[in-house]
Amino acid sequence: MLNVMTQTPKEELGKLIDCIDKANPKLGIVVKLLLAEQNEEGTLRKEASELFDSVSVDVKKAYCNCLIDLCVNLDMLEKACELFDLGLTLEVYTDIQSKLPTQWSLYLKSLSLGAALTALHIWMNDLSKAVESGEDLPAVLGINTGHGKHKYSDKGLASVFESHLKELNAPFHEAPDKIGWFLTTKVAATS
Repeated sequence: MLNVMTQTPKEELGKLIDCIDKANPKLGIVVKLLLAEQNEEGTLRKEASELFDSVSVDVKKAYCNCLIDLCVNLDMLEKACELFDLGLTLEVYTDIQSKLPTQWSLYLKSLSLGAALTALHIWMNDLSKAVESGEDLPAVLGINTGHGKHKYSDKGLASVFESHLKELNAPFHEAPDKIGWFLTTKVAATS
């Protein structure tokens, strides 16, 4: 039901929310908070944390992915970032980034499309802050989307990310010798 919501226009979500609320009141509360125009500071995080604490590890990741997808589809990036941060804190998402002396990488292949786009947004902001603060970037920056069909999408993440990176005018290009990788250099990233 939650997955269906990610593909439903906002004006038609009411009926689905009622069904979710009846089936799982904790999930219903979180969905209502996502769709609310304003929330008290920390309420979404608290309720989502309680929801995630009440389910198994596999269900946590599925819920977190779907809730973030819902936020992204409804253009609620701030709430998507809040949920993604909670997912990192609760270790729903692990091994998303690596920082080696020669390459910083973002690993997206285990994420839904919305979660992957949110992770990219956060990572790009972190890179901008690093450059602004004078931190020395490594020679290579990479994004691993994996290859082939994505379990959360009809297309592979790589094809979606290729067009998204072009829209952002980001200097990442698909690596011809590393399937599913988008790379850029320190020089291109800082220019």
